[in-house]
Amino acid sequence: MPEEKIDINRMMALFNQIAMKEGYNLIVNEIDPLQFFSSKSRFYTMIDRLIDYYIESEEYEKCALLLKIKKKNGWKQSEVIEK
Repeated sequence: MPEEKIDINRMMALFNQIAMKEGYNLIVNEIDPLQFFSSKSRFYTMIDRLIDYYIESEEYEKCALLLKIKKKNGWKQSEVIEK
């Protein structure tokens, strides 16, 4: 009986999908999501990655909620300087 090969690309895609969904649940449902990060910068980076993921899957309500949480935890949007 031949052994089936693992499709590593499919496994990685599934892993990333699970990680993004669990990351979202953690950030949205925890009372203090910052407790899981070593700095606010890393927290903001994780939220940015989650937002990118949910933009690709066209789940814009989740993006809006993540941005709201990011702002609630001290993030300020940098001002754009027009030339």
